[in-house]
Amino acid sequence: MVDSREQSKKLSEELFCSRGMGILLVVLVHVLGVDAIHGVRKLFSPDRADLRQVTELIHSFNMATMIMASGVVMSAFGRPDTSFGQFLRKKLDKLIVPMLVWAPVLLIAQESSHGRLPGVSDGPLALLQFLFSAWFPPYSIFWYVYALAGCTLMSWLFRRWAEPRLGRWSRLTYFGLAVLLHLTVSTWRARSSSGPGEYVELILYWNRFFGLGFLIQPWLEPVRRFLAGLPVALQALVPVGLLSLLVFFYSVIPEERYETLTCAINGPLGFSMLLTLAMFLRERAAQWGGLVAGAWRRLVFTGSISMTLYLFHVYFVAGTRIVLERWFPGTPLAAHLVLGVLLGVGGPWLLFHVLKGQRSFHWSVGLSSVPQR
Repeated sequence: MVDSREQSKKLSEELFCSRGMGILLVVLVHVLGVDAIHGVRKLFSPDRADLRQVTELIHSFNMATMIMASGVVMSAFGRPDTSFGQFLRKKLDKLIVPMLVWAPVLLIAQESSHGRLPGVSDGPLALLQFLFSAWFPPYSIFWYVYALAGCTLMSWLFRRWAEPRLGRWSRLTYFGLAVLLHLTVSTWRARSSSGPGEYVELILYWNRFFGLGFLIQPWLEPVRRFLAGLPVALQALVPVGLLSLLVFFYSVIPEERYETLTCAINGPLGFSMLLTLAMFLRERAAQWGGLVAGAWRRLVFTGSISMTLYLFHVYFVAGTRIVLERWFPGTPLAAHLVLGVLLGVGGPWLLFHVLKGQRSFHWSVGLSSVPQR
């Protein structure tokens, strides 16, 4: 029992660490710009190939990594006997409430910066429609809430009704159904117009990665033991080798197959890279202490407040770029990247420490308690 608790603690910390690294990569992508008209990429004309390639490489695995980690969490820590009311309350607290509160704030902030806010003269219906557009379709970064809520709902339904009947085949069955459902719906969607099917396809696209995390969770402890038995140099080479494979597949797969093939391969590779790096850091932190232990603790803590960083980093990233663009024209790219990442991470971090303990803030960002440093 003690060994089982210790294994669960290690897995939880490693997932928090990999999530912390993942949210740092999210900030970097938004500093760079998700496309040529956002971030620092829009400041350079024509669109620089190196910035585009770095963005696409990170995009090819990072969000899939976050979704896979959620699948692992559901498999390792989720209870199949949870009632629908308990499940719904938890998802409302963790995902839906943050979207309901902060999606309109982001919508108003971004649209006002472009002078596109509806006025009082447009009437209450136009104002209501504008506000509603923050949630349907999901505005900006909040697509992630739709995807994760849909994945966890499907996995809860499956575990509640099918897992007791399938036993040890349940994980493989769920992953197989996830792949089959996405293939079926994407084929149907290719011949139909946009509509509710667009949201269904979004959820099913990411549910493949969620199902893969759900599938591989029992093998993570044997992987940890195997890596712990390797020499330190070989342990470090594992995530480096996985990064090399990420770059290789991104480079050789044709651009038109980016969504269908590159992301499908690089998602699991990216998850493996971040998780094996987290395993390496945990072992080295325990043995070496010092800076490595400090980096480990901060990454775990960053992962524990990842929703706070996800919700607020956009304001600090955009604000930094606007200030540099307007008041310091000609700022070097390196300064844009360093300051954008530092403030994009440090701003929400500071905001969290200022507002922690405020019940309304905790409620709005999906925190049930204050994560420990």
